[in-house]
Amino acid sequence: MEQEIVKVFNEQHEQIGTATRAEVHEKGLWHETFHCWLVNEDYIYFQIRSAQKKDYPGLLDITAAGHLLATETVESGIREVKEELGLDIHVHEVVKMGMTSCSIVSENMIDNEFCHVYTYPFKHDWDSFELQYEEVSGVVRAKLDEAEAFFLGETATLNIEGYEYFPDGKRVKIVRPVSTAQFIPYRELYVAHVIQFVKEKMFNKKS
Repeated sequence: MEQEIVKVFNEQHEQIGTATRAEVHEKGLWHETFHCWLVNEDYIYFQIRSAQKKDYPGLLDITAAGHLLATETVESGIREVKEELGLDIHVHEVVKMGMTSCSIVSENMIDNEFCHVYTYPFKHDWDSFELQYEEVSGVVRAKLDEAEAFFLGETATLNIEGYEYFPDGKRVKIVRPVSTAQFIPYRELYVAHVIQFVKEKMFNKKS
C-alpha cells in the first residue's frame, strides 16, 4: 500500500508528477483523496479505524475515504465504500460536495491532501456493512444537529451509537459520548461544513 503510485500536485492543484504513497507523506507532497460521508435526514455516520492501522488507530473518521491512485479518476474513489464498508454503491447515487484542502502534520507524516468530498444518502441498516477489518473495526452515527454543534465547537461531547464488528460475524453495540480527542484531527470546521451542505442541499433543512 505504501508503494502505491499517486499523482503529485502543486498548491494550485496543478499536477507536477507522481510519487509513492510513502513518499508523499514523508515529504509533505500534495496528493488527492476521496471522501464519502454516509448521511440521512437525521444522522451522519463515522467509521472506527482499525486498531491495526499505522496512523490514528481506533479513532473516528470519515465513513469511507482513501487515496486516489495515479491511474484513477475522482469517481473511481467510490471503490473505497465497497472495500472498507462492503456497500455496493454507484457513482450516480452520490452527491458531489466539492474539493477542499487539508493539511495534517503528525509525528509519522506530513499529510497535504486535496480532498474530493461526496455524500451518500444511506437508507440501509447496520446489517448491510461488511467491514474490511484491517482498515475499519466499526461504524457509528451521530444526530446531524448535535454533530453540527459539536464540530462548530459549541458542545464538548457528542453522543454516538453504532457497532463494533468482529471477523466471526459478532458485533457489539456502542453507545457513548465522545470528545474531539476521539476523532481524526480534521481541518477546523470541515465536518461542520459537510453537515451544513447535507442539511441544506440534500434535505432542505436550515441549520
